[in-house]
Amino acid sequence: MSTDTARLGPAAARKVLVLMSGTHGVEGFAGSAIQTGLLRRGVAAHLPPDSALLMIHGLNPFGFAHLRRANEDNVDLNRNFLDFSKPLATNPGYDQLAKVIAPSSLGWCSELALNWRLTAYRLRHGQAALQKEVSRGQYTHPQGLFYGGDRPTWSNQTLRTILASQLAEASEVAVVDLHTGLGPRGYGEIIISDPPQTPAFARAKSWWGERVRSTATGDSVSAHLSGTVRNAFAEALPGVELTSAGLEFGTLPALAVFRALRAENWLQFQAAGRGAQRIKDRFRQAFDPDDNLWRAQVTGQGQEVVLNVLRHF
Repeated sequence: MSTDTARLGPAAARKVLVLMSGTHGVEGFAGSAIQTGLLRRGVAAHLPPDSALLMIHGLNPFGFAHLRRANEDNVDLNRNFLDFSKPLATNPGYDQLAKVIAPSSLGWCSELALNWRLTAYRLRHGQAALQKEVSRGQYTHPQGLFYGGDRPTWSNQTLRTILASQLAEASEVAVVDLHTGLGPRGYGEIIISDPPQTPAFARAKSWWGERVRSTATGDSVSAHLSGTVRNAFAEALPGVELTSAGLEFGTLPALAVFRALRAENWLQFQAAGRGAQRIKDRFRQAFDPDDNLWRAQVTGQGQEVVLNVLRHF
């Protein structure tokens, strides 16, 4: 398996747009469609002078190939970009819910326990806190969801190698990391972690307008995450003007996506193949719906998001 790259534009370009797919394995189908669609429509003709487009395809090739969101070590790559020489952040909220998030069995009893525990947590702490604690990343349950790992993964190191070889001459870098699973069906939200008063947020708004939401203010469909791929770019490119965003396309209601994640994780560690095809089919539908309208919406919006950056470069 491999992670592939395609570069359009001069090797020493000052401005570079990086377009990534497959950070979350199974989400790579939509990302790949956007990337190949841009190549087919001749995106190189839209590159301004002194600009380049770098496509990174299949950052998590194992998850992409095996219909998993996590990688070969059950690591969520978008929680893995941390300094592992320092103590890792704790997540007491996840710890409280860990047994119902990643149960040893599925069935009506397991579902009742999940519903009761999630409802109790939501009533006590609020919906925003529930989403944050479940999804922001955890580092103590290797067979759980949103596990960030205990060391830099192969994909983490591969991305850093790519950045070192491809962006050494850049002074302005924009990043669009392609994702699916959160938000209104077929709508692409631009998610950034920078707060509204920052230059990066202002640049994002000038490129993408009302699509832009910041996790720092709680306006996004995503919680504020730890260990995201943005850290690799920030560390590799000190002094570079960096605008880093995720482009997230909604699929199913949030609880349905969560249940698909939970069942697929159970299949991986507990089920020994029982019901595998049904679970995997439902899992793929949560991130790559078999719906031509959805796919047209995703590819159209994704390509327009990329072209908007190039128009402003």
